[in-house]
Amino acid sequence: MRTLIYPEWLIDGTGADALGGYALAFGESGRIAAVAPASQVAEAAADSVVRAPGMTLLPGLINMHVHLSLASDNAPFIPYMDAHSDVALGLRAAHSAAASLQAGVTTLRDCGSRGRSVLDLRAARAEGLLHIPRVLAAGHALTISGGHMRPFGGEVDGVDGVCRMVRQLVSNGADFIKMAGSGGGTPGSLTDYPSFSIAEFQAAVETAHGLGRRVTVHCTAAAAIERAVSAGVDSIEHGYFGAPGNFQAYDARLADQLAQQRVSVTPTLQVFRDMAELLPAGAERDFWQSRREILVTNVGRLHAAGVQLTAGSDAGWRFTRFDNYARELEEMASAGLSALEVVHAATGAASQAIGREAEFGTLRPGLSADLVLVDGNLAEDIRHVGSVRRVYVEGELMASPTPSPSGRGQG
Repeated sequence: MRTLIYPEWLIDGTGADALGGYALAFGESGRIAAVAPASQVAEAAADSVVRAPGMTLLPGLINMHVHLSLASDNAPFIPYMDAHSDVALGLRAAHSAAASLQAGVTTLRDCGSRGRSVLDLRAARAEGLLHIPRVLAAGHALTISGGHMRPFGGEVDGVDGVCRMVRQLVSNGADFIKMAGSGGGTPGSLTDYPSFSIAEFQAAVETAHGLGRRVTVHCTAAAAIERAVSAGVDSIEHGYFGAPGNFQAYDARLADQLAQQRVSVTPTLQVFRDMAELLPAGAERDFWQSRREILVTNVGRLHAAGVQLTAGSDAGWRFTRFDNYARELEEMASAGLSALEVVHAATGAASQAIGREAEFGTLRPGLSADLVLVDGNLAEDIRHVGSVRRVYVEGELMASPTPSPSGRGQG
């Protein structure tokens, strides 16, 4: 039996224009069977048909940067970690992953967790115990002694230590390697300074690539970006050009290098929007709003420089939730990306950045039927991405937050 979907508009995730009058079919295998003009799709009696006038069909969204075991409540990081067992963190991760479906997210890339909490979540999904988005997990992020995210358990120093940790993570089943290339929100870490040496970065990249894993690096300092890029990393998280005493810094030369070396950047803008909108009025809220404006401007500059941007919200951190990913995509649009470019950043470009473009991320025959239906013409207004009507993961209907489209034999 096949499922046929007839949207008014179809966005395939490649960055191409939206298509009108098209249909998509997928079979019981959970793979897309056809994407073609509706007039060329012949219905069979056994087919399940979804008619979706006034709606856009697009690939399932990919959130490239989340922390599934964190609570999205702005709790102080170290006390929160100290207060929770790995079991509690794993239960939180399961709840967070399920919540992501309401936002149309079908793939989650967890960029740091403690122990096996998220690796075991991924395994539980594979065993059919949980109906949640696909999960890619880094395990604990590598960080220097006293560095950012140290409560996850990834403190390491020196070339030999880095090599051992990467090998252990790969043995544990990590899908990719995450490094804290500078400080961050963890007390005692230094956001404006690089953490690892160039030799340590190079050791991580050489070891990870030799074992078939990509490397992404948290960078809130320009010096950290420069070291990471020179070492050959695959992608950058945040990508802030901070320097001691100067958060507004922007390095056009370094941006050009990112573009030339095809190093993608996930800017994680939603955290700043959430802090600026959810904190009580006052100096702290003004601080976050100021930084929000600086980062939106810099992301626009990166985009203009030809840097490949991918979408990720840093959900779990501070106030950023898993069920409102539209806020991140709206911030990317405010930086100057068109609606189609934003969708590409959250689908096709994201799957390419993680090396999974042959499996999911675009609407092409043979790929996984990870699909989202939203109200309205998404190509004209990115805000429609917040009006999710249906979510399929590998052809399975996972979420239908609002009344479903009418049609014969709903699939």
